[in-house]
Amino acid sequence: MAVVSTILVYLAIMGAIASFVAGAFFSARAGAGRLSIVWPFALGRIRSAGGEPAARVNKALVAFIACLLVGFAAFSASANLHRFAK
Repeated sequence: MAVVSTILVYLAIMGAIASFVAGAFFSARAGAGRLSIVWPFALGRIRSAGGEPAARVNKALVAFIACLLVGFAAFSASANLHRFAK
C-alpha cells in the first residue's frame, strides 16, 4: 500500500506540472501577456477576455488545485505507511 501511495504522489506531481503548463499556455492565448508565467495571479486580466479562453484557464486552475490536493493527501499517506513499515 505504501508503494501505491508513492506512485500516486508522483502521478499527482506530474498532473500538477502538466495542468500548470496548460494553464500558462491558455492564459497566454487569452491575452495575459508576460503574466502568463504566474497565471493563477493574473485571473482578473484573463477574465476580461471572457468566453472560451477564460473557461479553459479556469479548468486548468481547477485541475492544478485538484492535483495538489491529491498529491498532498497521498504524500501524507505514503509518509505514514513508510514509517510504519519499518
